[in-house]
Amino acid sequence: MDKISMTYFVDFVLKAGTPKLTGVREIKERKDELFTDFYRQIREAIIDMHRGNKNDRVLDDFLAAQTDERRRRIYPGIVAGYRKLLASGKVTWFDPPVGTCQLGDVSINVNPELGLVIDGKPHLVKMYFRGESLSAKRLTVMLNLLTNGMDGIAAPGTSFAVLDVRKAKLHAPKVPNPRLNTLLRGEAASFATIYASL
Repeated sequence: MDKISMTYFVDFVLKAGTPKLTGVREIKERKDELFTDFYRQIREAIIDMHRGNKNDRVLDDFLAAQTDERRRRIYPGIVAGYRKLLASGKVTWFDPPVGTCQLGDVSINVNPELGLVIDGKPHLVKMYFRGESLSAKRLTVMLNLLTNGMDGIAAPGTSFAVLDVRKAKLHAPKVPNPRLNTLLRGEAASFATIYASL
């Protein structure tokens, strides 16, 4: 089994019943690759801005170049939210590492998109773009995978966080929940069983 993306695994964990089966089938058949990642362009624009040490005005140029009506409607709110984060303190960029969270037979690709030093403290940040609210369950699972996937890779003192981009809200874990690791290992075993049976 190839590595699966953190996003797909989180979606699997949060589903109940037969949608889990459908989700694994789509991953196995690589149907997920047939659909364009709607947020990929805005994600890459933000990363390119930081990597190139450019002014955030490049995001205005990016928005002006959009021709897809849905992106023209949704992306400006994302840019506005991201600018609020940038305005909240001194922010500098570093290249984020990529890790793997191994849960039994399942390898999950953990790739925080942003390495940001915020007010002197390094953060590895996974961006959340979706329109639906970032639920407490989704946030908890994402932070657990991010923390476990970056263990031993991130520099000491690095914070792991999920950024709800539209709301400019940076979520960092309060206290790790060791019981969640047991639950996620069980979910990974379920994923592997379904994957093998399809």
